[in-house]
Amino acid sequence: MYDENFCIKRIKELMEKNHFNKYRLASKAGVSLSTLTSMFNKNTDPRVQTLEKICSACGISVSQFFERSSKDLTEEQECVLKVYNQLSPAAKNNLVSYMNYLFYKEHHFSQNESEQNIS
Repeated sequence: MYDENFCIKRIKELMEKNHFNKYRLASKAGVSLSTLTSMFNKNTDPRVQTLEKICSACGISVSQFFERSSKDLTEEQECVLKVYNQLSPAAKNNLVSYMNYLFYKEHHFSQNESEQNIS
């Protein structure tokens, strides 16, 4: 018996979370089923390109794959990140700009209201 390596365990966690079997993950990630089967059977780490595709199919970044604290996110935060990770680079840029606008608007008006209440 062997111990599964971290990457294989993590991929299996993501498969379970996303309700993927090997075939569905292979299809969504754009990797061959034989590649996944070989990784699982031989307990080998995926290549970087394969890992990037698997992460994309699961709606996470590679850094989130290795970051265990991402489990501390609320369901709402996980939903936002999943959608964000599936956007095009231009749409991501637009979303970040809009979020910065909302943040500025909220804090700018809050600051002005506080200053008016002091006067």
